[in-house]
Amino acid sequence: MIILGVDGGGSKTFAVTADERGRVVGFGRGGCGNYEGPGLEAAMAEIGVACRGAVDAAGAARAHVGCFCLAGADFPEDFDMLTKAVRALDVADAVIVYNDTRAAFAAGSRRGYGAVVIMGSGMNAAGFAPDGRDCRLPGEGFLFGDWGGAGSIGSEVMHRVFRAHDGRGEPTALTAMVLDRLGVPDIDGLTRQLNHGQIPSAALGRLTLLVFEAAATGDTVARGIAERVAEETALAALAMLRRVGLEGSECDVVLGGGVYKAGGAMLLDLATKKIRAQVPGADVIVPSMEPVIGAAILALEKAGVTPDDAVRANLQQGNDRLVAPYAVPSQNNVR
Repeated sequence: MIILGVDGGGSKTFAVTADERGRVVGFGRGGCGNYEGPGLEAAMAEIGVACRGAVDAAGAARAHVGCFCLAGADFPEDFDMLTKAVRALDVADAVIVYNDTRAAFAAGSRRGYGAVVIMGSGMNAAGFAPDGRDCRLPGEGFLFGDWGGAGSIGSEVMHRVFRAHDGRGEPTALTAMVLDRLGVPDIDGLTRQLNHGQIPSAALGRLTLLVFEAAATGDTVARGIAERVAEETALAALAMLRRVGLEGSECDVVLGGGVYKAGGAMLLDLATKKIRAQVPGADVIVPSMEPVIGAAILALEKAGVTPDDAVRANLQQGNDRLVAPYAVPSQNNVR
């Protein structure tokens, strides 16, 4: 038996094939798998490239079960449309479509219930109950109540740098670090370049790593931003746990995305303390496996395979050997 796991996001799509023992036998990658950006046809073309690469590497015509965890799968009509579209790819006999938050949760959770908070380029969160109930944030940005991810953090860094420069805020080591990272000589030059659209939003998102570097040296402004990331993490996790009735239970809280990788032990410690202050029984986890392996776990479960320790060990080996070398570096902080 061959299963197919797919993680499709705004910048890339990963796909893996594995056998019933969790041994990863194929890997493929493509571009943007979120139809909300380039449109359905273009997204499906990239997903198809990733899937065909993984299936061909397994020496199979198609997988028995395919699990597609896709950004943009938000509303019932999305799931209907995307299910039809992935069936048309003809890479698996049976397919199931989830939002991409579920892949990140499956990559880290052993209990199978709890919450996941993702901070990549943006942020999202979801909750999963033992009885199958779930919930999810819109994950569509500031207007929808969100704060977090590289976009929010990069904007906050720039906000604090400019306030420090004009006297409305506290001086911060982030000023010199930002100028150096962006290759701009001074604040006046930074002002002009921003005003003329010469600094892309992706470059601002990459300033996230500077926050944790500066915070580690004792910079109070950077520390405040890191504290806010941790606070928003805890708020999102608690909200999701409440909506599925797990706020008083032992459960898993999985933290996925490049921001948590960039934040390292400091951010994990801050977030864990804030989460456990509200949910003492929470195990806070940063997965060692990429979300696409979470999608493979879900595909195995759909095929009737229990992902026990031996299966997970094989999946971890496949992650480290095939997937991790192509994973986006954490300082890019993309979803």
